[in-house]
Amino acid sequence: MSRIKILVTLLLSIVAQISWAQGRVISGTVEDAMGPVMMANVVERDANNRIVSATQTDMMGNFSMEIKSPKNKLVVSYVGSKTSVIEIGDKETFSIKLEDEKTTLQEVTVKGRRTNSGGLNIDKKEISVSQQTFNLADVEGMAFTSADEALQGEIAGLDIVSNSGNLGAGTTMRLRGVSTISGSSEPLLVVDDKIFDTPDDFDFENADEEKFSSLLSVNVDDIASITVLKDAAATAIWGSQGANGVIQITTKRGKRGKPRVNFSYKFTGVWLPKGYTLLNGDQYTMMLKEELYNPSQSASATSTIKEINYDPNWADYQNWNNNTDWLKEVTQFGPQHEYNFNITGGGEKATFRISAGYNTQQNYVIKQKYDRLTSRLVLDYNVSDRIRFSTNFAFTYSNNLKNFTQGSSMGADNIIGMALSMAPNMSVYRQDRNGNDTDDFMIMNPVVSGKTPADGNYTSAALSDVRKIGNPVAYAHLAWKRQKIYQITPDFNLKYELLGTGNGQHRLTFDGRVYFDVYAQSTPTYLPGSLMATTWNDQTYNQSTNTETNQLKIGARTRLTFTPHFKNEDFYLTMFAQYELLTTKYNSQYVMEYELPNGIESSNVIGALGSLSSSNSRSATHNWLFNSHFSYKGRYSMGFSLRADGNSKFGPEKPWFYSPSVSLRYNVSDEKFFEPLKKVVSMFGIRASWGITGSSSAKDYSFFNNYSSNGTYGKVGNLQQAMLLSGLKLDELVPQKKIGYNLGFNFGFLNDKFEVDLNLYNETTKDLQMSNITIPSIVGYTTLATGNIGKMRNKGWDLSFSANKFIKINKFSASANFNIAQNQNELLEMDERVLRSLNNNDEYTYTNRGASSRMDRVQVGNALCSIYGYQFKGVYQYSYQWLTNQQKENGWDAATYEAHINQWLAEGKTFPVATDASGKVIMNSNGTPQRMVYDYELSTDGATGTTLYSFDGGDAIYEDINKDGQINKYDIVYLGNSLPKLQGGFNFTLTYGNWKLVARFTYRWGNKVFNQARMQLEQMYTTNNQAASVNFRWRKDGDETVIPRALYGMGYNYQASSRYVEDGSFLRFQNIQVSYSFPKKMIKKWGLQSLSAYVTMNRLFCWTKYSGIDPEIAASTYAPAIDKATSPVSRSVTAAISVGF
Repeated sequence: MSRIKILVTLLLSIVAQISWAQGRVISGTVEDAMGPVMMANVVERDANNRIVSATQTDMMGNFSMEIKSPKNKLVVSYVGSKTSVIEIGDKETFSIKLEDEKTTLQEVTVKGRRTNSGGLNIDKKEISVSQQTFNLADVEGMAFTSADEALQGEIAGLDIVSNSGNLGAGTTMRLRGVSTISGSSEPLLVVDDKIFDTPDDFDFENADEEKFSSLLSVNVDDIASITVLKDAAATAIWGSQGANGVIQITTKRGKRGKPRVNFSYKFTGVWLPKGYTLLNGDQYTMMLKEELYNPSQSASATSTIKEINYDPNWADYQNWNNNTDWLKEVTQFGPQHEYNFNITGGGEKATFRISAGYNTQQNYVIKQKYDRLTSRLVLDYNVSDRIRFSTNFAFTYSNNLKNFTQGSSMGADNIIGMALSMAPNMSVYRQDRNGNDTDDFMIMNPVVSGKTPADGNYTSAALSDVRKIGNPVAYAHLAWKRQKIYQITPDFNLKYELLGTGNGQHRLTFDGRVYFDVYAQSTPTYLPGSLMATTWNDQTYNQSTNTETNQLKIGARTRLTFTPHFKNEDFYLTMFAQYELLTTKYNSQYVMEYELPNGIESSNVIGALGSLSSSNSRSATHNWLFNSHFSYKGRYSMGFSLRADGNSKFGPEKPWFYSPSVSLRYNVSDEKFFEPLKKVVSMFGIRASWGITGSSSAKDYSFFNNYSSNGTYGKVGNLQQAMLLSGLKLDELVPQKKIGYNLGFNFGFLNDKFEVDLNLYNETTKDLQMSNITIPSIVGYTTLATGNIGKMRNKGWDLSFSANKFIKINKFSASANFNIAQNQNELLEMDERVLRSLNNNDEYTYTNRGASSRMDRVQVGNALCSIYGYQFKGVYQYSYQWLTNQQKENGWDAATYEAHINQWLAEGKTFPVATDASGKVIMNSNGTPQRMVYDYELSTDGATGTTLYSFDGGDAIYEDINKDGQINKYDIVYLGNSLPKLQGGFNFTLTYGNWKLVARFTYRWGNKVFNQARMQLEQMYTTNNQAASVNFRWRKDGDETVIPRALYGMGYNYQASSRYVEDGSFLRFQNIQVSYSFPKKMIKKWGLQSLSAYVTMNRLFCWTKYSGIDPEIAASTYAPAIDKATSPVSRSVTAAISVGF
């Protein structure tokens, strides 16, 4: 028995020792000369050098692992350090110090530069489609809120125009022209191979530009490069969404090496560029007195208008005895701060990048503030040499506090427009009897018919226009709109090599991806009743609204990429097949309340309910895609792709849209006969491509019968809710189809030191879609939600030129880039009923004045965005009465009278009389000259009419095209187009040692802008303030001027005409930056890896003939560019510092 006990004891001891050895845990730290090493590889190797266990160090260099045997060795490795081999033995704690590995890299010859094109790994010189890549490292240190700002002037054929100077306003982008009438004309935005779009309710035709900026809520500091796909063959892989071109954003990923921490800070100061000089208070009151006097010629016309008479006995005298510069009152020097932080590193198995950015901005317009917080986590983990797992998790939060001017006649979010038009003799704050400001804003008293300021707290009726504007400073401080956006985009990816893993092997790669896009937006507003002095029961009194929008997108994609290996390596083939599925859920709610108690600004508090609505929708898409590339010797290349899109928005009749493409490339420079030229012409390639892409503006459920509640039915006490069919379902609607051809040429000179990329293209869009089409009411509805209505063509060319360090002398080098593009747009076909309806909706009527007289006509055979109106010929120098007085004073008979008039006309004098085609006066039967009139009003029988207005001295001259003696719709002519004839940009980079100078320019040429702001500031038709240019207005017979007379509430002196259609061409000095990178030897002593400082000046100079504040005005889908001076693009200066640890 004792022997058994001894044997059992010995056995248990042996087992315990074995268990202890096998389950033993060791720990330790790994450091190098810079401190703890993160993600160093720590492995246990046995006597046969096999790995039996492994781990990696954490952020502090710590590791812990269970070893198999104390006889094994511990091997610690890290990129850039010598591998350390340690006997494990009995030690449980290790402190390991790695030494730097001294390596010398030998010069190697690169035979080809592989790049991603259409999801395939292709040699750069084999790319057969039209695409261009921009690296964000080229503009490091510059202040860009979004990537589209960085792209301005960098990509040939991509026209980017800033929407406004409001914070978060974004840009309008057009790639190779406008290819649609309804819906978005913007290029498709793709971030890390995933479509980045807006919620389904986004209305591009009536877009709020601040909302549109959310399309690019990706931190510029996280972006590595941007590739723009231009031709149909390149964009066909995006199928029914690629018709407007594609902008692919690639974010930064982790790099192998020691963990590196980078921090950057940018300070930017913005200000409003110099614009119009306005009338001061004294000039304004003088102009108003003349304007109000002219219609009636009555001395008492202004006697009761105390606001402009400077009566010291009037109680409100001090409030109307000022020279207020309203533009100065609503603007400031706006400070902006941007902070970016990232840490990156990794080893053989994994790399990571963690980043965070915070941007806080104040604009040059007071009370505008924008805050944005972004973060991104990117992890790439090699499970083995065959399996790779990746994740890209991004979060964005933005809070945009905007001005809210809904109650003003100047429109929403238009503080600058209010300041330009507000009466300059009125005070900002209500003043006491001594002229001192109080704490209360000056709010004009109500206008009541028959009441004047002498009767009490009333405003003169003549100043009702001013009162409708409102106090812009008060609006800025008391009313607001706050737009909050949350967006989370998790993305998970798994790659598995099914066959070989290296060169010289067949490779079959499985790529599986699951991604999400969670979007939430909240937009509350508040408008206090005190701003407008409205009554308590008015729905704008203490009004609060809130709009909540939510969208969830879930997508999955599988891709198989096959790259066979040929024994003859002159052949190269790669291809992939892909299937993708995406579902989208969307909902929104809107509530509006008013009569809120003073001091309460939230719609969550119970008030009077003004409006309440909600909507929701679901949609699904799936697609199949095949893409391939073949080349022989890198000399002959061919690409082919085919995509099939299925979309719930396409409807049951044609649920699939097919996008094929073919592209070819021939590198002539690789031929033997070209060798004598290779030293000079290093590349000469010819490309040709064809493809079909599409787009659609159809909404969810367009192919179903939709019902909505509409009233009640039944008897009192038993009423039932009535339902109404909302509209006709769109059974026959099909997506727009663009068919594009591209012919390209690539040139390289002196070993590609100079490169040229030239493209010629012709793209035709069929089955054009248009929204809200007017239809005969006999069918029971007046409009059709969306329909196919015509065909359009864009053709043109674009060219880019780059010179890489074309000058290199010792420490000095110079590089430059230039691009230019021309696009011609033409509407080829349009349904006649739609065309007539479209133009009649904006038809000319005699009551239209000012901005309402502008016509957004669409004509077959012409380009979209064209401007129509009258030809302005100056101002009538002499009145009609002056002419008749000449006859009376000189006693001329009719013939002599006519002869003198014709003589004066030949001398260049102008009178409000009708002339024939030869320029001679037309005389009435009674011997008097026929007077020019503005249209006529038809009688009830439609046969006769009466003159509405007879022109006189000081009135605007409009060309009488048909010489019928009246100005009407038959005198409206084409005045120009807002699409540029040429556009592009250029830049150069000068480097000397650690110093670098970067200068960027953008330009547009040949585009017309309708200057509506100047129209409003030179009208002298209302009592709004005017530009100082009206001081040169016509006042008496014989005056020679281009500014008509002041005429309150009468006349047609500011009609849409060539007077306000200006050349919008410009050359802008976009950015100039000076930077310095501190020497590494210096900063290494401070424990730093890198240290750079930057100073950038943005948009300081603009060479243009345009008379407005800024010529950079975007056109809409088919309407021209209209300058309303909402908030011009700012000027700014940026100082930045970047530190790497």
